[in-house]
Amino acid sequence: MSDRTTISSATEVDLMQIVALHRLLDFAASEALAGNVDDSALEGVVILTRMVGHKVRLVANRVLGGDAFSCDNCDPYCE
Repeated sequence: MSDRTTISSATEVDLMQIVALHRLLDFAASEALAGNVDDSALEGVVILTRMVGHKVRLVANRVLGGDAFSCDNCDPYCE
């Protein structure tokens, strides 16, 4: 017997976006640590970090049924 979880196509797309954003964030952070960036690139790292966090919360909220996570008012990217 196999337990298989099915997710919606929207959640699948969000998961693929999280992977892509994480790869961009990894590259940007690596470049920053190597000293190959300016202030605008560091701003991009901050934006990517927030976007990844937002997407993770969105997917977790969907997968866990909506009541598992609550948004703080201090996070403008949270729905």
